[in-house]
Amino acid sequence: MIFSSDAIRRQAIAWLVRRQSGTLSPRERRAFERWLAVPDHRQTFERVAAAWETLPDPGDALASARRKPRRGLSRYTLAYAACLSLALGLCVLEGWPLHDESVWKTAKGELKTIVLNDGSRVDLNSDSELAVRYGIRQRRLELRRGEALFAVSPLKWRPFEVRAGGAALHDIGTRFDVALFADRSRLAVSAGAVEVVVDATGERQRTDAGQSLFYNGATLLSEPAATDVDALLAWREHRLVFRNVPLVEALKELERYQPVRFHIPDPTVARLQLGGVFGNEDLAAFLTALERVLPVEATSSKNGEITIERRRPG
Repeated sequence: MIFSSDAIRRQAIAWLVRRQSGTLSPRERRAFERWLAVPDHRQTFERVAAAWETLPDPGDALASARRKPRRGLSRYTLAYAACLSLALGLCVLEGWPLHDESVWKTAKGELKTIVLNDGSRVDLNSDSELAVRYGIRQRRLELRRGEALFAVSPLKWRPFEVRAGGAALHDIGTRFDVALFADRSRLAVSAGAVEVVVDATGERQRTDAGQSLFYNGATLLSEPAATDVDALLAWREHRLVFRNVPLVEALKELERYQPVRFHIPDPTVARLQLGGVFGNEDLAAFLTALERVLPVEATSSKNGEITIERRRPG
């Protein structure tokens, strides 16, 4: 849920606190009605009021406080108003609702952008699955499959953690990408820093902006290394950037976006190095480009498998 603006939110909270405390004078009620006549104000107030309704009901205690003499606000009313202001302020700062247990999935070739309740943004890559586990004390997400780019909303009270590939990734004010592969996972940091904690061993490693790191559920597989993170994020524009990678690895990457399986019977062909920028949406165009830059040819079978072999002379 996204509120209209910070200024209107604060005004809505202030009006709600005054109304709940029972201290509005006739003049203030008229001012409140004038404020509420603005459509954006009314919409924001209704959302804040809905958030209030889900908080514990003060019941008889609040009613009793309202019946006390009006020479001044009772201690209870002031305390309750302060608690209400704090609770609603937390909701506004952290995003409402505080709890979120949604699950997001993408099909092959599909990309999806998710804006979470706290303002954090997730770009979910093709054939991926993400579970959101936001609670009152922590913002936790679990990448179950595929790849995602996380842009974390800063200055929040609750820590932000991503669980992926047998490790916990702790945000340190950042933007980072996580990709899960069959035998390992990759962290690439675009801004800020991320601390990786391996579940099995407790190993910890900080990775800073412009670096990447490989790990699995048992151990860290590499030290943080300088990386062209923008090239790794080219999938957001439906592009794949390869810089002298083995052909077998490049084709595995393409399989994430296309409903196809590649077969390379000759190990020497599998080890051919591929470099360049390719689109991942058009399989035929990719294969045409592949045959142009490498001495290979592609043959499709009826079961959807594509065999890549060395091109025959002549």
